[in-house]
Amino acid sequence: MKAVDGVNLEVCANQAVGIVGESGCGKTVTALSIMGLVPDPPGKVVGGTVLFKGKDLLRIDTEELYNIRGKEISMVFQDPLTFLNPVLRIGDQVGEVLRGHQNLSRKNVTERVIELLDLVRIPSAATVVDYYPHQLSGGMRQRVLIAMALACNPSLLIADEPTTALDVSVQRQILTLIKDIRKRLGTALLLITHDLGIVAEICDIVYVMYAGQVVEHANVFTLFESPLHPYTIGLLRSALSIDMMKKELVTLEGNVPDLVNPPSGCRFHPRCEHAKSVCKEKCPRLVEVQPTHFVRCWTEGGE
Repeated sequence: MKAVDGVNLEVCANQAVGIVGESGCGKTVTALSIMGLVPDPPGKVVGGTVLFKGKDLLRIDTEELYNIRGKEISMVFQDPLTFLNPVLRIGDQVGEVLRGHQNLSRKNVTERVIELLDLVRIPSAATVVDYYPHQLSGGMRQRVLIAMALACNPSLLIADEPTTALDVSVQRQILTLIKDIRKRLGTALLLITHDLGIVAEICDIVYVMYAGQVVEHANVFTLFESPLHPYTIGLLRSALSIDMMKKELVTLEGNVPDLVNPPSGCRFHPRCEHAKSVCKEKCPRLVEVQPTHFVRCWTEGGE
């Protein structure tokens, strides 16, 4: 099964890029592939390149990848309770990144950990370093993961649905924190989410994924004002806003296809109200229909 099929994306320095789509479309696997974290077996990268500052991360040795991962590229995962060790103190877990990549004394590591916890606005950071994960709320645990990811001032931060399962007020705090830190440190951001509101607020460029493929990408203003792919249009229509509270919620009919046996042609055609015969027979290419606006759709001239 191809969980990710021919995804091509670019993140420039100081840029925020969003990947959006339904659960199961391949967003997280894309990020794990970049980081070299796809479990093998059963998963493996069978082709393509991951270019970072001129190096192909798929073709460097394990030690060199280790020196990049966590130092140059860091990742914030969506479930902090899963990725924090329940039997280690917060200070030890954040400090592990520093000990692995920077030649710091134990005292300097502790001081730097406190600075990082202050940076992500954790109250009483000097006390929290001695806490265990279960002593913190979900929002505070997510802040700890962000502190770990920022420990070595990475060039690229990958955030995989960093606000999932958090209260709305806490989500706002985490998003504001990510935006402020990006401006302060000049870090490029690859944000993975299914929340279009988050994308609109944070991202410069947006990639829309469906069934393992990118079906549309453009700058955030173009995508929200002039979406072209039927799937993108459906996603935007299904997002609930204040002025829609008294209207019936628009939904996308059908389900995401089984990638073990994907449909022929365009993978969205079984759910598309504009599907034509060619949509069922041939898969369209991702083509530039307007400057910097790419769409994978026969209706929009896919070749």
